Amino acid sequence: MTRRCTRRRALAAASAWALALPRAQAQGTAPAGAALTLALAPFLSPAALFTAFEPLRAHLQQRLRRPVGFVGSRDFRSHLLSTQRGEHDIVQMPAHLGRLAMLDWGWQLLAVPDEPGLVIVAVRDGGPVQTPAALRGRTVAMLDPLSLTATVGRLWLQQQGLADAVTVQTQPSINSMLFALERGEVDAFVAADTQLRSLPAATPRGERVLARVEGIPAPLYLARPDLPAPERHVLAEAMHSFVPDRSRPATAANARLVPMPAARLAALDAYAEIARRVLAVPTRP
Repeated sequence: MTRRCTRRRALAAASAWALALPRAQAQGTAPAGAALTLALAPFLSPAALFTAFEPLRAHLQQRLRRPVGFVGSRDFRSHLLSTQRGEHDIVQMPAHLGRLAMLDWGWQLLAVPDEPGLVIVAVRDGGPVQTPAALRGRTVAMLDPLSLTATVGRLWLQQQGLADAVTVQTQPSINSMLFALERGEVDAFVAADTQLRSLPAATPRGERVLARVEGIPAPLYLARPDLPAPERHVLAEAMHSFVPDRSRPATAANARLVPMPAARLAALDAYAEIARRVLAVPTRP
């Protein structure tokens, strides 16, 4: 109940902020220029997500001299479909979905966090699960199937011979996984280590790392296809000039943003193909 109220408050605050932009511009209290929307991948609750990325939003607004507002999504599928429709100026997406948006819908790369990816499988510290085999017959929490961590997590289960031996429970955010683990509703969860560093302080942290999967590509920041090249160039330069807070942990929201070499970008094509297959599966009502 508390988390649902937090979500409503966060969305209401975001809506109020967006509605205030035209008035602020008219009064000279906001940067000149049309507002930009930045759609964030829904891996945390809205309140935690917007808080984590606020320094980047403030940096872009100051550097570009125009309002920049956040947009959230219900889940990864709706995030991807709104991207397909071109509803936002900038999107932040997991690498496999971002590459799909580039290949199939013409979105353009702006930047990528200069932070190596690591997916972890975690269990309750002091709990009964000591080895991957001990997960047999138990419940593992993941983000929705279109998330990159869920894709990696299912591949890991398959490699352990557990693909058909565990129950995968979809959770709306990393926050909710930790609460479910604390309450004993799940026995393990899958998340990126950088996602865990973005959690609010009130989140219970009683987990122990059971396994690590390294070499996971970082999320992509993309510009909508019809954004003029000069404007896209200015956006990319603004992102590349973002300076993370070194007193805070490195996360997707708190990392240097850099270009991605063509070879690394092409290596994401296989991930995009996985996303296409998952997207083709109809959502249950």
